[in-house]
Amino acid sequence: MPKEVQTAADGRVFTPEMQADIKTTQKYMFNRILMLAAPALMAWYYYGGRALWVLAVAALFAMVCEYIGMRLVGAVPALRDLSAVVTGVTVAMLLPASSPIWVVLLAVSFAVLAVKVPFGTARTLLFSPAAAGVAFVTVSLPQYVFAYPVLPDGGASVAVYGSEGFSLGISMTQMLKTGTSMGSSPASYLDVLIGNVTGPMGAGCGIALLGALLFLAVRAKKGFTAAVSCLLAAALYALLFPRITTGRLQSVFMELSGGMLLFAALFLLPEEAILPKHFWGRVAYGAAAGLVTMLFRRFGAFEEGAVFAVLLCNALTSAFDKLPEARFETRAKRLARRKKREAQELAASPLTEQGGGADV
Repeated sequence: MPKEVQTAADGRVFTPEMQADIKTTQKYMFNRILMLAAPALMAWYYYGGRALWVLAVAALFAMVCEYIGMRLVGAVPALRDLSAVVTGVTVAMLLPASSPIWVVLLAVSFAVLAVKVPFGTARTLLFSPAAAGVAFVTVSLPQYVFAYPVLPDGGASVAVYGSEGFSLGISMTQMLKTGTSMGSSPASYLDVLIGNVTGPMGAGCGIALLGALLFLAVRAKKGFTAAVSCLLAAALYALLFPRITTGRLQSVFMELSGGMLLFAALFLLPEEAILPKHFWGRVAYGAAAGLVTMLFRRFGAFEEGAVFAVLLCNALTSAFDKLPEARFETRAKRLARRKKREAQELAASPLTEQGGGADV
């Protein structure tokens, strides 16, 4: 066997191409884990030890599902690329901390076995696995997905949905659905920023998520373009068509801070394997996701539609990629075209022709 071909302990063979893909994917997924660290810590702070338990079980179960799924389709499992871990943690972060563990496992298994494994590796995806997993349980079990608990007091662990100690809270997306304002006091805004509000386990702390946005701006500029375009489109829609009567700006704040929108823009939409290749394609891709999310929120059957918007835009990635070629032209291309035209005009000028004849 050639030296460049590595063999794992269980006999799996990794070619140089597979090794390179695993290394690249591992680096990308490690950055995603760093982004997820702050929201995970805030989930632990507000919901207690159960939050960490759910995250750990989701990550481990995602790895088990990927190993079994890859074996069933005859592919080589590559768990060390960390993509299964990221998928499991991302799914769990979008669900209530009080979710029964079987609901989390159902969402994770669908994400990995139905969406991730059939398309090969994390670099050949057509849809965001985490978005698909959450969308699946949203359609089949909405009573669990939107049963957000009241934050427990004193660092206590949150009770499981349906148990004796469970208390149902009201999220901002539920308030927006009914046209209820969160109030205009500075304390209300501060609670939203630090995550002291009811909502998905990992999508409540605005400051932690803004830190992830800054990380994208520094380490993943392509994903940052799509995320910012999504948030700007959603903000513009909220400004033009507010769902509360206490002010347009407060409507924008509630729409961006509530539910899954901000988390989806940062962790679901910028999937490296799915993003359009061109700048304007990514801008349109993100803007469409933000607009469709707002339309689902206003007219959809559920209070939240960010995951459905992400999946729809995933399906249209190739169409977004054609936009730069059809309608837009970058500055570099304009300059290159201008220089080419000037060179052609200079070559065709009479002085150039005469000079050429004299030289001959």
